[in-house]
Amino acid sequence: MTLTPEQIASVDAGYWAVINKIKLQSGIFGFETREYQMEPLASEVRRMCYMKATQLGFTEMEVLRSLHGLIHSRYPRGILYLFPTNDDVQEFGKSRFNPLILSNKHAIGQYVKTTGTKGTDTASLKKIRSAFLWLRGARLTRKIDEQDESSKMRSISVDRLVFDELDLMADTDSEFKVIGKARGRLGDSELKEECFISNPTTPNFGIDKIFNTSDQRHWFRFCESCGKHTTCAEIEFFENPDRLIKIRPDGTGYIVCVKCGRELSNFPGEWVAAHPEKSEYMHGYQLSQLTSLRNDPAEILREYNEPPEGNLSDVIRLRLGKAHIAAEDKLRKEDVYNCCGDNYTLNSHPGPCIMGLDCMKGKNLIIGARTGKNSYEIYKFSVIFGQGMDSWNEIYDLCKKFNVKSGVIDIRPYEDAARAFQKRWGKGMWLCEYKETTPLGSIYNPNTGIVSVCRTEIMDASHRLITTPGNLVLPRRETPKMSEFVKQVISPFKVREVNKKTQQEVYRYRKTGEDHFRHSLNYFLLAAKDGKVGIVSRNSRIRKPRQTVANNIYERV
Repeated sequence: MTLTPEQIASVDAGYWAVINKIKLQSGIFGFETREYQMEPLASEVRRMCYMKATQLGFTEMEVLRSLHGLIHSRYPRGILYLFPTNDDVQEFGKSRFNPLILSNKHAIGQYVKTTGTKGTDTASLKKIRSAFLWLRGARLTRKIDEQDESSKMRSISVDRLVFDELDLMADTDSEFKVIGKARGRLGDSELKEECFISNPTTPNFGIDKIFNTSDQRHWFRFCESCGKHTTCAEIEFFENPDRLIKIRPDGTGYIVCVKCGRELSNFPGEWVAAHPEKSEYMHGYQLSQLTSLRNDPAEILREYNEPPEGNLSDVIRLRLGKAHIAAEDKLRKEDVYNCCGDNYTLNSHPGPCIMGLDCMKGKNLIIGARTGKNSYEIYKFSVIFGQGMDSWNEIYDLCKKFNVKSGVIDIRPYEDAARAFQKRWGKGMWLCEYKETTPLGSIYNPNTGIVSVCRTEIMDASHRLITTPGNLVLPRRETPKMSEFVKQVISPFKVREVNKKTQQEVYRYRKTGEDHFRHSLNYFLLAAKDGKVGIVSRNSRIRKPRQTVANNIYERV
């Protein structure tokens, strides 16, 4: 049976865009310079992800897939697009969807419906044929029974989810809980499609973590001389960039076959899955600007060797499409293990000691002491569980055993219980409240019993504490649960964000997993800086009983 062009166009978004000559802002859609888009545009898999460099057209491509699917009734329940913020929703709707609709009235615009006096063709909601296209910000805005919720996603039922710029969706508290909340909108769908798009940030976070669960496809170029697809620029660059990229006399660069050295064009090529056994679960695509005709490989190589303003991370993430984090922005396991000493944890100490406590359902406790002006030793770390007041009573008893003179407790999410403990303990126990706008330095308010500190600043301080040799001594490496302690301490990483309206740069910490012990360490540092805790000798780990009777029996020589 031979299919008509219209029948092919009804199931292949790329073919549909070509025969309808869809007008983009950059011109008429075509595959001449972006052959790598053909496969994903024709795909019907349930899950897809794109870990990409900037300006490769994947976002625009997924917009076409979504519009095509709505017009041809593939998604009768509609599509939910999620963006990092509500401002991104407005900007994306006006800059991406609206121009496509207005410029392609026959192929797209005629199917966009307006009903009622205000209609549904807005920046955040569009009705296409009988289904809705929802555009929403990904921030979870409400707490219901201690669970994050988003009123913007409630009562929405869809067939497809698209997470655009996934790595910017996680905030310091909710991580990527929005993915689970959004998946609940697929409950009544038979398709349950998901698509994740983002420039990567740090390894094993966001799009990089999701890409690692996919079949991990890379673009291999065809070599006429070898007669096969031989070279993937994205893989070979990190193995041997000088073998991959050659420089012409005019200074421009080109990609060569790693087998025979012949110059290769970007196309033809094919996507090759590194893990085909995962293809049924998810197709994952990774691409860099090395495969874009608008970018010179020689320039990318120069920036990699001599990063602009010394920022290698941006070159790797934004030009090469790979996750990367600078050493000064994230702790490594070795950084923490290098702080380990020779002693196990203790059950008591004469003090004076310091405590930091992060409060969740399990309370992460750190107790130690100052051993110098800027040096500290940790004697005990533990997770305290218990119903009601049981856990708080256990913490109280431990503080007594270690003669704690200063402590800082996370004020949330159990403020009432934390305040009750503070009142019971008395002098020297503070509650901590992180602030984004607190001036540099911590502010201790004796009237409220609250210490306020900029979250980024105290995270920087605990980072320096661990990376500065001799400033921190931890229990020995073989201590039970030390691996979990290390995992949580290194979870946070620092990223640079730019306010789109003010263009002001800000630095914030995100996390790759649980980070409660890192916050306990932050609170421990704050407890040490209230100025009322003495210095303990590093030789005073064991309480020695005081001698009250003179010993007159001695060996005469």
